Amino acid sequence: MNNSIRIFFCGLLIIACGAVNQAVAETDDYALPIAQGEYQGIPYLSGGASLDAREQLDAESKSYNLKLVFAGKSGEYLSDIKIVILDRTGKKVLDAVSTGPWFFSKLPPGRYTVTATMVGKEKRNRVNIDKGQNTLNFYWAESDY
Repeated sequence: MNNSIRIFFCGLLIIACGAVNQAVAETDDYALPIAQGEYQGIPYLSGGASLDAREQLDAESKSYNLKLVFAGKSGEYLSDIKIVILDRTGKKVLDAVSTGPWFFSKLPPGRYTVTATMVGKEKRNRVNIDKGQNTLNFYWAESDY
């Protein structure tokens, strides 16, 4: 009798875990929608927490000339990254938070310094916006988060 009860409860646990996993799978694509914004006339998009969101961002971002990607050094995508972009004179042209691992902005041609901050850990990179879409990748060590 004791083994029968254990088997019964193990079966219930497996069914419950399957239901939770199914619920997460069904809502994952809608958990973090694509965020659109503008800072001092500079439009931006961010998101990409799910495969569907990344596909949608990829389709909508063709006219954006800067793509930022945030990940851990192990390859996992990261989100909630504070973005500050300065022009070559040091003037702030963009200040936003990326809601997902991809961030796109449409900047005028020129040289920029991009700072990405996650949990107080700052990464900085420079980019020259001319033609086409430029991609900057920002990686954090697992110990940073």
